[in-house]
Amino acid sequence: MKSQRSLRILCGAAMLLVAASACDKGDESALKGRNGPNGAARDSVSDLALSEDGLGQIQIGMNLDDAVNMGLLNENPNMKQECDFVFPAVGAGIPDGVSVMVVKGKVARIDVDTGAVTTEDGVKIGDSEQKVQSVYDGDLQVEPHKYIEGGHYMTVMGDSASAGKAIVFETDGKKVTSFRGGRLPEVKWVEGCS
Repeated sequence: MKSQRSLRILCGAAMLLVAASACDKGDESALKGRNGPNGAARDSVSDLALSEDGLGQIQIGMNLDDAVNMGLLNENPNMKQECDFVFPAVGAGIPDGVSVMVVKGKVARIDVDTGAVTTEDGVKIGDSEQKVQSVYDGDLQVEPHKYIEGGHYMTVMGDSASAGKAIVFETDGKKVTSFRGGRLPEVKWVEGCS
């Protein structure tokens, strides 16, 4: 009788631990992004999400040599030292359609041209301008696109403005066509390295 009661207590404790562990994991993903557990981004954040600080282990401001040694980025033997782009290394877990701007040996910005990557708030290529506006609300600056009539540059400064970083969405006037995150002024450069 005593052993059955002990067994029930152990089983109950084990079930509580499993439930608590599952809740913790759920809470962790639910808190991703500016909108928290019940916001618009709740279930739409990709496993690899871009912020103004970086993408996965590729962080804005890190040395290119460190990123190459960590197996995150490829070397570019013909790279211009002032400014150029490199690409994620094979096996780094970063999808095609991501490029990294390097200025004077440091990661300056990360460009996304694939729907496989979202922002930390769940915005991705193909999303409407209205979604960008609803997610980023008062943190958004909208300017006309330099080359696409009716298109826009939608820049999210938010808390990162004082840190000199931002996210920029390019649109065709209706939907997001690409986006990038990184430090100012590079993240706002329209023609890549200029």
